[in-house]
Amino acid sequence: MFKQWKEKYVVLTLEGSLLVCRDADSPPDQVVALQSSCGSVAEGRDILDLPRLPPGGRRDCCFALILPQNKFLLLLSDSPEDCRSVSAFPYLPDAFISFKYRSKV
Repeated sequence: MFKQWKEKYVVLTLEGSLLVCRDADSPPDQVVALQSSCGSVAEGRDILDLPRLPPGGRRDCCFALILPQNKFLLLLSDSPEDCRSVSAFPYLPDAFISFKYRSKV
């Protein structure tokens, strides 16, 4: 069950792990090994029961990483362009991407 949106700093490593941190200087609170743990990526328009977004949040800025055991990580980017560029990242493990996102935890 979702409680609230929290602003997080997200880094995609060269090894294909997604690090979810409090900010750019903090160690990761969560590590997702994308190639082994991420089944797929769903864009905002494909998320049927999207929770209430924070002020200024838009559905086309959301995406979800579908994880094992019926879990997922819901992310909200600052712009639709950021969301579209990141929605393909599980298929680009050699990429290094660093963004600030809001996450629903």
